[in-house]
Amino acid sequence: MTCRRNPDSGAESFPSHRISRSPPFYKNLRIFLLYFARFGSPMRPRSDRQGRGAVMGCYRPERVSNFSHAMKASFVPLMFSVALAGTLPGQESAAKADSPSPETAAVLANDRAYEAAYAKADVSTLAGFFTEDAEYTSDDGRTFAGKAAIEECLRSAFSASKGSKIAIFPDSVKVLTPEVVVEKGSTVVTTEEGETAEAIYTAIHLKKDGQWKISQLVETPSPGASPSDHLAELSWLIGEWNEADKDEGVTVNSRYQWARGGNFITRNVTVKRGEDAVLEGWQIIGWDPVEDGIRSWTFDGEGGYTEGRWTREGQRWLARETGYAADGGRLASDQTITRAGDDRFFWESGNRTLDGDPQPGIGRIEIQRVKGE
Repeated sequence: MTCRRNPDSGAESFPSHRISRSPPFYKNLRIFLLYFARFGSPMRPRSDRQGRGAVMGCYRPERVSNFSHAMKASFVPLMFSVALAGTLPGQESAAKADSPSPETAAVLANDRAYEAAYAKADVSTLAGFFTEDAEYTSDDGRTFAGKAAIEECLRSAFSASKGSKIAIFPDSVKVLTPEVVVEKGSTVVTTEEGETAEAIYTAIHLKKDGQWKISQLVETPSPGASPSDHLAELSWLIGEWNEADKDEGVTVNSRYQWARGGNFITRNVTVKRGEDAVLEGWQIIGWDPVEDGIRSWTFDGEGGYTEGRWTREGQRWLARETGYAADGGRLASDQTITRAGDDRFFWESGNRTLDGDPQPGIGRIEIQRVKGE
């Protein structure tokens, strides 16, 4: 588990005279708090994430960011998914064969049966794909010796992560003897929430009583996804968005675009009252490889800034933002964005504070994409 620094810890305490505000500044700050925050960046993910060692054999707490706990509470281990490929007979990968042999056809049928058992979290059936003295080494270096130990790990894993499905992609199957086969490939696990994780494996299969079973399995982390891969799920934000408050006479225009290289998303914001621009802001959205999640950094034209940590729940993104106004006032808020198709989303904000004092929340607001974008 990664240790995390409390964003408020070690923060400088500001004397009361430093947080006094003139009416014009406070008015603009209020506009910023009420409108600019509405377009805070969503996460995710959540293409979905490519492994990065997210699946580490038997159940254990994930090393995830503050805003990832809710959605990445340990996938079912990928190592158990490769067991189904362990039933492959001694021959080159079926994918390379022009016409599958009877043995390969039987194995593919067995694969489907394994996937069905995996989806049902059928521990007994899954454990049956291993020999009694099987040995498994997870990609975090742990070793489980014996079918009984593996079965217990399976049971713990499925109790912690339900509803997951697997897909196995064997890259090669090499016959050493008629009773010994070495297989290499990769696996993908998909959770109920749509999160995905990958692993690379090498398995040694032995033929026992006419059936192929796994004798040894070694799992290694899949190569990590790039920052661009992690941000791909936000591609729906790219373009121009408008929101108008007729009561206040205020409009907010936001433009999202990929930064050069595709590893960050940038956002430019203009807040207008009538035809006059009253505030501008900028935001950078990126991937944090240390905390393993998406973060955002927001800056307003007055000199204030906030930092956001995000988590995703389906089509809803939650963020905890903290920062400071230009005069040192400490800001904090919880924000929620709910996607409603390609051309609109909803935003709301609660738990808002200024120097620790509660501030009014902002109810659900609809944001529309500018036509033609």
